[in-house]
Parts: sequence; structure tokens; C-alpha cells
Amino acid sequence: MAQANTEIAQVASEVAQEAAAGGLPQLNVIADGSFTNQIAWLLVTFFLLFLVVWRTVLPRVTAVLEEREEKIATDLDSAERLKAEAEEVKAAYEVAVTTARAKAQELVLGAKDTIQADIAKAQADLDAKLNAKAEEAEARIAKVSSEALASIDTVASEVAAEMVVKLSGVEAEEKAVKSAVKTALENAKGA
Repeated sequence: MAQANTEIAQVASEVAQEAAAGGLPQLNVIADGSFTNQIAWLLVTFFLLFLVVWRTVLPRVTAVLEEREEKIATDLDSAERLKAEAEEVKAAYEVAVTTARAKAQELVLGAKDTIQADIAKAQADLDAKLNAKAEEAEARIAKVSSEALASIDTVASEVAAEMVVKLSGVEAEEKAVKSAVKTALENAKGA
């Protein structure tokens, strides 16, 4: 037991010395003058950190970068495809607008021709009606004129007889008055 006590006392004195020196024994390099302990731990730690980064972090970062590149490439392809589709739609729209304008112009011209034909037909119908009415009026005027001319002898004879009575106070013979009126009318027609 004495030997165990001696060993305990020796370990206690070493611990007391180390505690008096302060800090961790790994960092107590001033005493032996070398940094081998620290360099060894630095290399071990660096190697372990390198392995962790190389095996876990680097593949994830590479996968994310590749994923981004693929997404960007896909987006660019989609953008190009959509741009081409938009240009096709625009071209189709322009063709449709041009076609619609041409059809509208044709419809307007067709409607204009139809309207002009209707106007011409209506004008022709109106002219025909007016001509028929004018001919009818001329026929009535001619009839009335002929009736008037036919009865002018009688009216002129009556007026002349009344004038003679009023002017001279003598009643004239009807036969003589008709003969004078007839002569006067023939002279008027001949002149």
C-alpha cells in the first residue's frame, strides 16, 4: 500500500505541477520546445474535415449546382420554345387579321354593289311610275284639251251671243254667231 500511496502522491504532484503551469498539457509546448503535438492534431483535424467536406458537402453542392444548371437550361429551352410559339401565334393572328380585313372589305364592296343595284332598281321603278303617271296626266290633259276645244265652239258662241246682246241690245241669230265663231277659230288655228 505504501507503494500505491507513493504513486498517488507522485500523480498528485504531477497534476499539481500541471495545474500550476496552467492550461492544457497538449498546449504546453513551451516546455519541450516543439509544436509536433499541435501539428499532428492540426493534420488529423484537417484530414477529417477534408473527408467530411469531400464525402458529404461537396457532392451536395455539386448536385445543387448541376440541378441549377439543368433548371436554367430547361428554362432557357422553354423560353425559346415559348418565344417561337408566341411568334407563330403572332403570325397566325396577323394572317387572321389580314384575312378578316379582306373579307370585311369584300363584304362592304358586295353590300355597296347590292345597295347600288337596289337604288338603281328603285330609281328605275320610280322613273317607270313617274313616266306612267306623266303619260296618264298627258292623256288626261289631252282629253280635257280635246273636250275643251270641242266645247270651245259652243262656249265661244254663247259668249259672243251674250256680248252682242249686251253691247248692241239686239239678239243675234244662233246660226250666224256659230258661223262667225267658227271662222274666227279657223283663222286663229291657221295663224
